[in-house]
Amino acid sequence: MVRRFLLQCVLLALPLFLLFGLVAWVDPYGLFGNNGPVPKELKKKNLYHSGRTMPFSNMMWKLVEFRRTPVPDIMLGDSRLSYFDLDALKKATGHTYYNFGIPGGNYSTIDRLFHYTDSLTTLRNVYVQVSFRGLNSGNDFDIYKEPSLLLDKPYSYVYNRRVLEAAGLNLMSWLFPSSVEYNKPPPDQWREVLDAERSNADHFFPDSTVFLRLQHMADRCRAAGATLVFVEYPTHPDVQEIYGAPAIAPIREAYFEQLARIAPLIDLDRPGMFPADRSFWRDPLHLTADGQRTLIGHIWRSPN
Repeated sequence: MVRRFLLQCVLLALPLFLLFGLVAWVDPYGLFGNNGPVPKELKKKNLYHSGRTMPFSNMMWKLVEFRRTPVPDIMLGDSRLSYFDLDALKKATGHTYYNFGIPGGNYSTIDRLFHYTDSLTTLRNVYVQVSFRGLNSGNDFDIYKEPSLLLDKPYSYVYNRRVLEAAGLNLMSWLFPSSVEYNKPPPDQWREVLDAERSNADHFFPDSTVFLRLQHMADRCRAAGATLVFVEYPTHPDVQEIYGAPAIAPIREAYFEQLARIAPLIDLDRPGMFPADRSFWRDPLHLTADGQRTLIGHIWRSPN
């Protein structure tokens, strides 16, 4: 009787064990060493499959990758750092930077990632893509916690629902490439982004804890002898107009003054600095890959 019960338990559990084994074999985020049937470059491409999965996927992949090969030069920010040409940056600076631009990232993300990288290596150059629009209260949601827990408890990785979904996507894109589309923006993407920015500006209340986090980061960099630079990324004139409204402009000015007291600041979000032509932009917040290459000279060759 007991033997039959145990056999039934094994038979019932067998599909789950096979599923978990499949996930470990595919290993969508390379936690177990980037083995399995799916090429690494395809796994990286799948990080940008859709806006819904980008935050977790990018965070999970980058936590794993950086832990395996930490470097002293890093960039921290949000999705506007995506598709940054790190090869062009290396030619300009001679340094290999790690891009911790996380879609959906915020100041909480930047703070957690700074401490994570600082715990793994002696930092040398830290460039933080700051964001006035992200100063608004309510933008402190945590996209770091879940991936970091999986990193600390690898056994939970194989049955995490997001990892299961990513393993399925990896297999689908590998076996049936034409069946998978990547981050296909809706035709009204431009308007949707502007509507979201207007809503953000209409309910703008600065989160003062942001400056405390950045000050702590600056103090740590100073103690470790690392260079810290803040960079306000450019936005399209349509967005600049929203945050240049009389009701919000004084808050923006005070924000820049506070940042400049903490660390060197490069403000690239100024009217007329970059083309307004839409071929330069993926949407009002995001530059094209070519557009981002033009920033290298402004940031890494700027005296301040």
